[in-house]
Amino acid sequence: MDIVKITRESGIPLLGHIAFGILDRGSNLLQVRATTVCNLHCTFCSTAAGPEIHPVNYEVEVNYLLDWTKEVIKLKDCKDIEINLDSMGEPTAYPDLIKLITELKKLKEVKIISMQTNGSLLNEEKVKALAEAGLDRMNLSIHSLNENLAKQLMGSEYYTLKQVETLARLVKKTKIELNLTPVLLPKVNDEELPKLIQLAKELDCKISIQKYEFYKYSRKEKKAKLQNWYKFYKQLEAWEKEFKIKLKYGPLDFKIRRVKKIPLLFERGEHIQVEVKAKGWLKNEMIAVAKNRVMSVVDCTASIGERIKVKIIETKNSIYLAKKI
Repeated sequence: MDIVKITRESGIPLLGHIAFGILDRGSNLLQVRATTVCNLHCTFCSTAAGPEIHPVNYEVEVNYLLDWTKEVIKLKDCKDIEINLDSMGEPTAYPDLIKLITELKKLKEVKIISMQTNGSLLNEEKVKALAEAGLDRMNLSIHSLNENLAKQLMGSEYYTLKQVETLARLVKKTKIELNLTPVLLPKVNDEELPKLIQLAKELDCKISIQKYEFYKYSRKEKKAKLQNWYKFYKQLEAWEKEFKIKLKYGPLDFKIRRVKKIPLLFERGEHIQVEVKAKGWLKNEMIAVAKNRVMSVVDCTASIGERIKVKIIETKNSIYLAKKI
C-alpha cells in the first residue's frame, strides 16, 4: 500500500480533506490527523482503514502540520482549544507523535491535547514519553476482556489484550487522564460491557461507551445488530443504575463548546478550476487544490499535475468534495 508524504513541497494544503490535516466542526475542538496508517483490521471500523477500498495512506510532515495548526487556531480566534489527535487509522503509528504533542503543548491557546488509540503499539517507555510530551487525555479503544473475542474484533492475531490492560494501568500512574471508549456491538460484545465498566471503576477512570454506527465505506461487523439511539441510551441508563457510574457523556462534560467555524472558501454548486496533486483516499478519486484548500474529486482519473474543472458538491465542516465536469 502506497504512502503519500504530505510536505510543504507537496503543495497540498491541510484544510479540506477528511483523511488528513485539520478538521474544524465549529467547536473549540480541532481534530488533527497526521496519518491514516493502521496496524489493526477492526471488524467494525467506521473508516475501513486498510487497503480494501483505500489505495493509499497519507502521512503529514510534522513541521508542516504544526504550522497549519497554528494558522487554523488564528482563524478560530479561540483561547481554549482542545487538540484531538485522531486518525482514519491509528495515531500512535505516526513516527513524529512525540514531537507533535511537545510542540502543540507550547501553544498558549491549546489547553488540552487528547488522543484516540487502540493501545497495541504502546509500551511503558512510550507511555512515559507521551506523558512527558504533555498528552492530557488518552481515549483507549478496548471492546472486550475476552482474549479470543478481542482478537476477533480487532482483526488481528497479534492483538494482545493483556498488553492493552497493562497499558491502561500504566497510564493511570501518569498525569494522563484515561478514558475507556468501547463500542457497544449488540449481539456481539453485550456481555463484555459490564466487565469493562467494572474495569473503569477499578481504575477510577471514565468510560465513554460508543454507539455502533456504519456508513457507506465502513467495515461492518456481520454479527452486530444496529440499535437506535433510544435503545442505546436506555441501556446506558440501566448500566448507570446497576453500577452507580456515569456513562452518558456529552460535549459539555469535556468542555467542548460551539465557536465560530473557519469561513468556507467555496459554495456547493460552484464551478472552479483545480490542480490535481495526488491519488485520492478512495478508488477513482484524486486530490486537488485551489485557493489554498484541498479537496477530493470523485469519479476522477486525471493525471497528477493536470488542471481540471470541477463542481463543488459538498462543503460540510470545511471538508470539500468535488466532481469533475
